[in-house]
Amino acid sequence: MQKLVEDVVLTDGPGVATRYAQQSNEYDGIVVVGGDGTILEVIAGMQRERQRLATIPTGRGNCLARDLGIKTVADGLHVLRNGNDTAIDLMQANISFGDGSRADYLSASTIALGYAVTVVERASSVRAAGKHGYALATLLTPPKSFSCHLSIADSAAGDRTCTGVVINNTVSLANFQAFKDARLQDGLADVLILSVGWLRQMLHNLSLLTGFGFYEAGKRSQTRSISIALTSPQTLMVDGQLLPNVIALSVECIPEALWCRQYIE
Repeated sequence: MQKLVEDVVLTDGPGVATRYAQQSNEYDGIVVVGGDGTILEVIAGMQRERQRLATIPTGRGNCLARDLGIKTVADGLHVLRNGNDTAIDLMQANISFGDGSRADYLSASTIALGYAVTVVERASSVRAAGKHGYALATLLTPPKSFSCHLSIADSAAGDRTCTGVVINNTVSLANFQAFKDARLQDGLADVLILSVGWLRQMLHNLSLLTGFGFYEAGKRSQTRSISIALTSPQTLMVDGQLLPNVIALSVECIPEALWCRQYIE
C-alpha cells in the first residue's frame, strides 16, 4: 500500500506549526490535521512555491477545507490519495498596532473586525457546544459600533461608523455559507460591511443559519485590496487568531499563491 504521510508531529502552542513548517524543506507537502488557525500558521512557514497543502478538518470552522470540498475527516483522507492540486488565492494582511509594531499575515479564509470578532471570542467560552458554538454565539452577541477610515480599490474612500467588517477569501464564514459568490481562484476578496443594530443583525444571522438568504444586513463588494484606519484600537481576527490593539490594516488579494489538494469524486 502506498505510504501517504512520512512523518507526524504534534503542535502544543501558538507558533509551533509555523516552526515545523519551516523545518519541512525535505517534504513535497504538509498535511494539516486541524482548523483554519493551524493552516494560518503552516502557510506562514511552508515553501508555497514548491510544497502542497492538504487538510483534514478537525477545527470548528474549517472554512478553507469546506471550499476545497473537504467536509469530513474521511474526505480529507480520501483527498490525500485521490485529490488533485489546485492553486488558490491568499490575502496578504499588513497590520499596524497601537504600540508602533507591525506584522504581516497570509490568510486563506477570513479577516474581520467588530461583530465577527466578538462572536469568535464568545464561541471560545461555549466550547461545550462543539461545532454549534458559533451559531450559539451569534445569538448571544449584540453588535457594537466603531469608527474607521475605509478605502476599497476602485471606490471612494471615506469615514465610516461600522459594527463589523469581514474580508473573506472563502464561501464559508465559520460554519455558515456567508459569501456565496466567493471563489478561491478569482483574484478578489469578498467584503461585507455592517452598520446595524441588534434586530437587523439577528435577522442577518438567522438568514445565514437557515440557509434561506432572506435578509441581507450589510453592504457587499469584491475587491483586489482594502485599507482600514481605526479611530481607536480594535481586536482583529485572522483565520480564528485574535490580534488585539490593531490601529490599521491593509489587505491585498494574492492570486494563485498556494497549492492545495482538492476533493474530487
